[in-house]
Amino acid sequence: MLREHAAQDSLELAYALQDACYAAWNTDRVRTLNAAAALDTLAAQTADPDIAALAAWAAGIAALAEGRMEQAITALDAAAEQFRQRGHLHLAANTQVGKLMALAMLGRYAEALTCGEDARTVLIAHGDLVAAGRIELNLGHIAFRRDQYPEAEAYYRSAYARLSHVDDPALLARCESGLADVLARRSHLDAARTLYAQALARGEAAGLTVVQAEAECNLGNLALAQGRYGEALAYLERSRRRYAALGLPHESAYADLELAEAYLELNLAPEAAAIFARVIPVFAELGMHSEHAWTLAHAGQSALLLGDHATARAHFDAAEQLFTTEGNTVSAALVALFEAQLHYREQQFAAAALCAAAAEARFRAADNQGRALVAAWSHAEALHAAGDDQAAEGLLREAMELAEARRVPQVALRCATTLGRIAATRGDLAAAEHLLTQAVQMIEQLRTPLPAEEFRTAFLADKLSPFAELARLCLTSDRVAEAFTYVEQARSRALIELLGSPLEHRHAPYDAFEAEQLARLTTLRQELNWCYQRLSRAMESGPADLDTVQTFQVAAQEREQAILEVTRQIQQRGHGAIFAGPRLDLNALQAELGTTTVLVAFYSFDDELFAFVVTDQGISVVRALASEAEVAALVNRLRFQTDALRRVAGRNPNHYAQLLHRAQHYLGQLYDLLLRPLEQVIGARRLVVVPHRTLHYVPFHALYDGTQYVLEQREVVAVPSVAVLQHCLRRPVPNHERALFIGVPDALVPSVRDEILAVAPQWPDQITLLDQDATLSALRRHAPEAAILHLACHGQFRPDSPLFSALRLADGWLTVRDAYELALHCKLVVLSACETGVSAVAPGDELIGLARGFFAAGAPAMVVSLWTVDDATTAALMTSFYDGLRLGLAPAAALRQAQRALLEHHAHPFFWAPFVLMGRW
Repeated sequence: MLREHAAQDSLELAYALQDACYAAWNTDRVRTLNAAAALDTLAAQTADPDIAALAAWAAGIAALAEGRMEQAITALDAAAEQFRQRGHLHLAANTQVGKLMALAMLGRYAEALTCGEDARTVLIAHGDLVAAGRIELNLGHIAFRRDQYPEAEAYYRSAYARLSHVDDPALLARCESGLADVLARRSHLDAARTLYAQALARGEAAGLTVVQAEAECNLGNLALAQGRYGEALAYLERSRRRYAALGLPHESAYADLELAEAYLELNLAPEAAAIFARVIPVFAELGMHSEHAWTLAHAGQSALLLGDHATARAHFDAAEQLFTTEGNTVSAALVALFEAQLHYREQQFAAAALCAAAAEARFRAADNQGRALVAAWSHAEALHAAGDDQAAEGLLREAMELAEARRVPQVALRCATTLGRIAATRGDLAAAEHLLTQAVQMIEQLRTPLPAEEFRTAFLADKLSPFAELARLCLTSDRVAEAFTYVEQARSRALIELLGSPLEHRHAPYDAFEAEQLARLTTLRQELNWCYQRLSRAMESGPADLDTVQTFQVAAQEREQAILEVTRQIQQRGHGAIFAGPRLDLNALQAELGTTTVLVAFYSFDDELFAFVVTDQGISVVRALASEAEVAALVNRLRFQTDALRRVAGRNPNHYAQLLHRAQHYLGQLYDLLLRPLEQVIGARRLVVVPHRTLHYVPFHALYDGTQYVLEQREVVAVPSVAVLQHCLRRPVPNHERALFIGVPDALVPSVRDEILAVAPQWPDQITLLDQDATLSALRRHAPEAAILHLACHGQFRPDSPLFSALRLADGWLTVRDAYELALHCKLVVLSACETGVSAVAPGDELIGLARGFFAAGAPAMVVSLWTVDDATTAALMTSFYDGLRLGLAPAAALRQAQRALLEHHAHPFFWAPFVLMGRW
């Protein structure tokens, strides 16, 4: 078509193509590239130098749309020179609008300013105020990137005034967003939010996807700066989706960067580090030095949070060099702030204070009030750690006052926490309690809108101190019940919220992107199961082929990470308010315990383990039981002993007695530290234990007092928290007795078949699924109808990725998140497999493992294992356990009876003690 019409109005057509290219460069990348290609073809068909210049201009815009900044500058310079040779000075100046953007992205600021000012002079002289406004808009971007806020504001306001009468929503939205950026940095947050919202409205009204994505990203960053984390995640995720759909590599990388910064704020350091590793090469390849430096600085921060100080320091050095090369001393101050955090973690508090103070001074000089606040708090924390509480207190009070005035609660709560500790140290307990209570209230306000358990768990990880300090203050004044309340308020919070919101993980797709991602999730799970199955076969069929094993391990890990990322993307756009969970009602708890049960909840201050003891008569506390480090060492030695027995098969008379003696030795030491000081308070009651940190790995029922084990005296139950216990106690009991027995024997657990065939016939109303019938789909179909669910199969705890701990069924693996979807209405779940009760213990005693999955699915009580079980004795234990249940015993009593019976024939706890009851007794 171009060849046929090359002689007819070709110059007019060239201008139309160039206009189309320019109009679509930031809204429709494909249209821009096609228009540039068509114009290049037209130029080749004619000998018109004006068309050649327009083609070079369009080529520059196309390169800009693809993030190829150097190529964009080369093409735009060629276009400008050709226009000048033709005497078209006005058109030559117009080409500099795009060149300014490319120069800015490459950090060539001085060149960009000269170019922009020269072009603006020409454009104003020719009366082209719109193009002059475009130039000023880009000059504003340059000044903002250099943290020169007054200059940026002046450029943006001038551009806005020139362009306000132009019917170009994209241009006006960019003026509004640029001005809002400046106002946000200078803490005029309400005005910034209004302008961002105007920009978003313009983009929505005109159907401009890129404008909407930019505005949503900006609103997300503003929400993040004010601690509105749920809103921030939702906006940033929407922005990321729009950029991904447009296929803009530099913009997509920028959106990922913003999301990773939000992850850092929420303590999701590994997830942030993965994103930074992905986008650093993108910015480096595109030559976007400022973005490259920014990403390196935050990648260093994520490495710091992960404890990799060498990598953190290397990233900080590289970022500082890039910022210094650009002459951006304010952004370099961000690196100084992160270096202060590195010095603090290395206990170099004087160096930390100096770095933070220097960063604060630079931020204040640039009128970057938000970062100045963070630097002031960091400075004060370093002074406090160095022992200079007087200087620290003054800085903290000033920073807290400013943070509250500017509605930056995440900084205010940090200041309140440290001020509370300082007040407690000097003996002003009333002031300390007031400040720490403020901190707790702010934590709750910040945490509540977070959209999913992963975010809530991570967010609380570094914010447990106010709860602990309030508990300490209450104990100082003998307010034991209040102390217990604060301890429980911070324990297993995300789990109890999950229990109250069982449909949180199930939802219809919000948009086409989500529908596509949910379909991808299904595919990834199928592929992961295939990898697991191939991996299992490779490891079970004789000597393992290490290359084959490694291939499938890598393939499985890639899919696991993809599943986690897709799930996070779906969750973070938000699904409404969360269930807050029940508040601790001590009177109700005491009534629920009755006269037969005692609850012992462990906790620690500064490595000192202590216990709250709750009975129907009251609550008390027993202090100074042991050090956490001492107990952790004993737990590790005990686990070594159980592993040793498993390795040598324990039945060898030459080893058995010695191994039994060693196990009893460590179980006795643990008893002496954890339970002997409580004997008088516990009495003869059933024992419900709420462990703390390492204590989740302690088999309390197997602790040894020198003559007998605890389970020989009483029933023992474990629960993650009092709130979880009360939730389990209040779950409805089904009015039927149907049992679902599922068994999948393999080379590792060959006695599973015998176990199922022994226990299933005892149950009149039962469904039995063995071998190839024991599929994931069959489990999902029958589980909601079961009062008792029994799964006997191979189990695996994954310390590297605990959400992928799993049970092996006939056609795949049931992971923790898969268990969430079972929708149980039962009274008991029995997981007769290895390590089903082992969990990763996240801060706040959040258990991440199979037990979490079945609690979330609705199980009020579970029998789970703490270590790799012996196959034959497990079958005998389960047969005895179901004998007890059939005779009407409650699960705790039935399990105790079965373990005592097994103890008579197999003295070592390895055989009879791996299983523990969790939840309702």
